[in-house]
Amino acid sequence: MDVFDTAIQTKGDLAGVFEYDEAADPQNATAYFYLCEMQSKTVGPIVGIIHIRSGAWSMAETDVIVKWDNGERRVGLFIHGQLLAAFDVEAGTRHGGGYGKDFHADIPWSDAN
Repeated sequence: MDVFDTAIQTKGDLAGVFEYDEAADPQNATAYFYLCEMQSKTVGPIVGIIHIRSGAWSMAETDVIVKWDNGERRVGLFIHGQLLAAFDVEAGTRHGGGYGKDFHADIPWSDAN
């Protein structure tokens, strides 16, 4: 099963996009988190990529949340409630990714105003 989720920044110019593609063989599946420009109301060019993992992964759409922090400085990927990756659009940095089976990312995040 393929899993996809996205969150668009309030001002509508950037989006965080998660894609898990199982393809024909789950062992060749890949999961990526993208930062994309928005063009009108559609996702446009990719401006940042974080490889999350490769291989079969047990998850459902309900296990994945892509969201912006309260200041909309960072967009993060949460799977099973854990922050696995983030783009900091102000600093131009990316955090997390490249995981095997265990996730222990130290990613800056704030939901405080």
